[in-house]
Amino acid sequence: MEDLDKTLDIMERDKSVSLLQENSVRVKKNNIKFTKLNKKNSQEHLDLQLVSYERLVRNLIRQLLTMEKKIRLKYLTPMDDERELKLMRVWNTEVECALEDLNIKFRDIHVQRRSVEEFDTKVNAMRTKAKSDIESQVPELREKILAEVGSSERIDPKELSRIYGLDEAALIDLQVIDPLQKLHESYRKLIEGGCEKQVFQGLDDAIRIFVRNMKDLEGIVWSGKSPDQRKELKMKVVKLNMNLKEIILNLLTLAQQALLPVERRNDDMISKLTEKLEKLFQVESDYDEIILKIKSFFELIR
Repeated sequence: MEDLDKTLDIMERDKSVSLLQENSVRVKKNNIKFTKLNKKNSQEHLDLQLVSYERLVRNLIRQLLTMEKKIRLKYLTPMDDERELKLMRVWNTEVECALEDLNIKFRDIHVQRRSVEEFDTKVNAMRTKAKSDIESQVPELREKILAEVGSSERIDPKELSRIYGLDEAALIDLQVIDPLQKLHESYRKLIEGGCEKQVFQGLDDAIRIFVRNMKDLEGIVWSGKSPDQRKELKMKVVKLNMNLKEIILNLLTLAQQALLPVERRNDDMISKLTEKLEKLFQVESDYDEIILKIKSFFELIR
């Protein structure tokens, strides 16, 4: 939970910086456009810059809400009281930074144009609305996440880690948590449709055997007697990691094909993917056992 909060903090801060940079680009383009038209700091120009900051504040709130929800649902992790309060505090600060940037760049111009009171009113209105949106939508988000996590049939990343013998960090690095969750959702639907559970246990067994071979190879990387030998072993490990990701993605595609009525399945794609998987699963030992484990699923999908 704490690690996920820290990860989200970094991701959301990066998103805020990105949105601020996008706004800065828009502001510069507006400056160039109105300078060329000899209308720099005209009312039309200043109104457009204000619109840009209004868009920035809206996007900040919307995209941070979306990111918090997406990641928490991916890892099936609710939001606690402390996190809720922290988000409201931090996001209000992000909005304040955006409005401070607006003030620094344009308030003096409005002072010169004697339109500063109207400008301050609009900025305060943006601040008030943003604060209201944050303080209403963050608690709503917490409730939505809690409800969806409670009703979700997705497998927790910790359970995926246990099933396949890979730690969560490895699953994250390979970007396979979402595909594996979808793969198990497909398994569940196929079993509900009458398929034997043992078929999919065989696929999980095959992946576990592959992972075991991959880990065995990782364990001997530094046993190479020369730099060239160690480099060769490292490259083999990298290749197996890439193959593992491809295995998971291709199994997901096949499982999704299996969910279709027979007449709607792409037989040519199925044939190519099964052949590809037989090659991807190749390891120095236990290959015959792997093929035996995946045989039932291949027969089912074919």
